[in-house]
Amino acid sequence: MNLLRRIPLAIGVWLGVAAIVFALMYVIPADPARILAGAQADPQTVAAIHAQLGLDRPLLVRFAAYLGGLLHGDWGQSYLTGEPVLGTVLSHFPATLELALGALVVYLTFGCGLGILAASRPGTWADRLASFFVLAGKSVPSFWLGLVLLFLFASQLAIFPLGGAGQGGLLDTVYHLALPALTLGLSGAAYYMRMLRQGLAAELGSDYVRTARAKGIGEGTILLKHALRNAILPVFTLLGVDFAQLLGGAVLTEAVFDWPGIGQLALQSIATLDVPMIMGTVLFAATAIVAINLAVDLAYPLIDPRLRDRGAL
Repeated sequence: MNLLRRIPLAIGVWLGVAAIVFALMYVIPADPARILAGAQADPQTVAAIHAQLGLDRPLLVRFAAYLGGLLHGDWGQSYLTGEPVLGTVLSHFPATLELALGALVVYLTFGCGLGILAASRPGTWADRLASFFVLAGKSVPSFWLGLVLLFLFASQLAIFPLGGAGQGGLLDTVYHLALPALTLGLSGAAYYMRMLRQGLAAELGSDYVRTARAKGIGEGTILLKHALRNAILPVFTLLGVDFAQLLGGAVLTEAVFDWPGIGQLALQSIATLDVPMIMGTVLFAATAIVAINLAVDLAYPLIDPRLRDRGAL
């Protein structure tokens, strides 16, 4: 699929997601006008707010107005605070970005590190340790792991804070980020370890590796320069998808650690039936997924030159 087809496809997916998000207004059991007017408002006031919000217009007209607002940066206003939705979501984005980057560091450090170690030493203690890590990582729910880490390292040992984001410099940020990043990263790193271990095992058994060994090329060079480069593409794909999802907010982890990100904002909006804010957080998450998936697709040829030679662009 060339570049000219990828971009229209991404735009089409985004428009489809926007339509689904717009439908949330009619699925959530809450009348926007009644929420704004209050429970004791008379029918005339509710009707006036309906007209002010444009809820008395035909559905397609409302959807066109909604899309026009999105494209101009107007994602609506919060029922609870009256603040612009997009501005509020973006104000929570830096905290979510910090958490996402921290989780990716754990993914790559533990997942890829153990995957390379296990693939280079099949059948050894390292391989068995990595297999145990995969089993534990896939079996333990992330929110439960977060509670355990909080109890051990924050409540009992008092090494890390009980929650919240850092307010100081880099060290304070890392200090507050350590436990939530480990909570997200350790559960996800198991998938990276298994995928990379399987990919590297297949590559190390291929003909070109046997030829390289026959020529006297060292195992380290074969592993890191040749086999890893061919096995890393699926990992890169998964990394892009996971990063996009993390940017949409890790709701449970942010709730456990009181992390002021988009996931926490979404949870609070659901609790208060703040429909525009719910729609905004969902749409922001979907936009991040579509944009990063497109970026990953376009970056494939930079990682694997064979795709460039086949005219992937």
